[in-house]
Amino acid sequence: MRELRERIAAVTGAASGIGRALAVGLAAQGMHVAIADVDTAGLAATADAVRASGRRALAVPTDVRDAAAVARFADAVVAEFGAVHVVCNNAGVSRMGLSWEVPLEDWNWVLDVAFWGVVHGIRAFVPHLLAHDEPGHVVNTSSVGGLAQVPYIAPYTAAKHAVVGLTRSLRAELAGTAVGVSLLCPGPVVSNMDPHTPRPGEVEHLADGPAALAEHARGSHGEGMPAEHVARMTVTAIQEDQFYVLPNLAGFLPALESDFSALLSAPTR
Repeated sequence: MRELRERIAAVTGAASGIGRALAVGLAAQGMHVAIADVDTAGLAATADAVRASGRRALAVPTDVRDAAAVARFADAVVAEFGAVHVVCNNAGVSRMGLSWEVPLEDWNWVLDVAFWGVVHGIRAFVPHLLAHDEPGHVVNTSSVGGLAQVPYIAPYTAAKHAVVGLTRSLRAELAGTAVGVSLLCPGPVVSNMDPHTPRPGEVEHLADGPAALAEHARGSHGEGMPAEHVARMTVTAIQEDQFYVLPNLAGFLPALESDFSALLSAPTR
């Protein structure tokens, strides 16, 4: 999808981090951008940043856990702009703890946002992408946690592994159409996503990982790759119809190679 100027993008999880950087990065390429998030203040700030580049912005407060809400977001995008061309299913949350100790409510919350939010985005937007003859593209945000074994954040890694499988299936299903697919799997990225952030309605965090790991997780959000760099790589992937987008993954490659070597060498009969 080489030409982005004057086309329409929709980004979920756009109030901060990678989502905001994607919205601003796509606007810099000349796209008008619709954005969604539950953080209304952050959403308004992202909309202002999009408009500062001279592009139109539509901000729709949306909880991606709610299929009907995501469908309303998609309908609002098409009603406002007449079409949609690029969809970034990006919303995500995390929790820390041992997999058998993390409360079920936390499991449900993380999976509902990080996995089901992507499902709802696909179901709501892909029919719109297929409804016109113009090129389109879907970007689903997973993580290095969707490719590697990462302890103490099992709900997050389970959700992100599921996004990897879902996105591979989506690519196969859309083969031969004008709609491309990219799988975004970043390593550590500067963001405000904290595995200790309360879920809606929660007073305080209920499940912590080991203190040292928790501190490392907080530090990695401040010392990772800038979200703007991730956005630039993603925009290039959209333009070049590149499936894998792997920002800041170089340090994880030996572990990934070891995992896949073990897979390929395992007995099969």
